[in-house]
Amino acid sequence: QGDALMRGVRCGLVLVLLACSAPGLRAQTAEDSVRATVQEFFRTMTARDTAGARRVLFDGGMVWGMRAADRGVVTRRRTNDEDIAQLGKPGNTLLERMWQPTVLVHDRIATLWAPYDFHVDGKFSHCGVDAVTLARTSAGWKIVSFVYTVEMTGCTPSPLGPPTP
Repeated sequence: QGDALMRGVRCGLVLVLLACSAPGLRAQTAEDSVRATVQEFFRTMTARDTAGARRVLFDGGMVWGMRAADRGVVTRRRTNDEDIAQLGKPGNTLLERMWQPTVLVHDRIATLWAPYDFHVDGKFSHCGVDAVTLARTSAGWKIVSFVYTVEMTGCTPSPLGPPTP
């Protein structure tokens, strides 16, 4: 009986280890959750989903856009609430895609840095780099601040290929 019990325990342990190592079954890491939060914000932009945006944006958060111009750097600043209000208005279809994000997490704060491209009504608009700061709340990760560059020239084609309609 003892040998049978040990074989059963070993067999169960092997099955658990196999299940945990199977692709798609691993536990989501904090880094995965941070990436998913930023991707969810991009989805809310495209869908003009104000309720969804409110779920991932921190109350009182800020968005900063930085664009080079002849007279120096042009900075555009707005609050997360202003971004949400803009999403609620009819307008162009927006698509932002990032790739190869670098994510750093420490306890309840995180940063994500990634190159991106931006499309308006299916046409390429610009590229740049996103730098996103997030805080982990009882409701999950929330975007506290979003700083991005706007680059109109010198954009490397996205490794994601062309956007799909």
